[in-house]
Amino acid sequence: MVQEAEAKAESPGTEVIPVEEEAIVKLVRDFPKPIIESVLLLVQFHSGLQDETRQQLDQAKQDLQTTEECIVAAEELGIKALTSRHKRVKTQIENEIIFLENRLAALESGYLPVPRFDYASIEWSSERMNYQTLRRLKEAKDAGIFDDFGVVQDKY
Repeated sequence: MVQEAEAKAESPGTEVIPVEEEAIVKLVRDFPKPIIESVLLLVQFHSGLQDETRQQLDQAKQDLQTTEECIVAAEELGIKALTSRHKRVKTQIENEIIFLENRLAALESGYLPVPRFDYASIEWSSERMNYQTLRRLKEAKDAGIFDDFGVVQDKY
């Protein structure tokens, strides 16, 4: 066991870096509670997406099996239109399975899908914002933190 650790430490790029647990605990303890809660909620959301994707993948595989059985039955009955229809459905399900497998692989690698929203740029003169919000937006814009600011538009 010790020899394995030494061998790993000697190979380039696999150095063992000692971590002081006390420093990490102190750092996390000093974080504001809303930030820690946000991180925990993000982890729960990510886990939920993985579970949901796995369920969708299992359902798609069951649908594929059912569709293949329908194709066999339609061929036995000699109904060409039904056979053709089920073959198209089978192709759609196979594409869905590929998509879901790729999505699951990405989620398991740690990626998180971020939705895109339509937004309208902020018009400083026409928006009714309080002074503190306008001041912070100006500070952030002057600091170059963001390329552009906008307001999410609700289409519903």
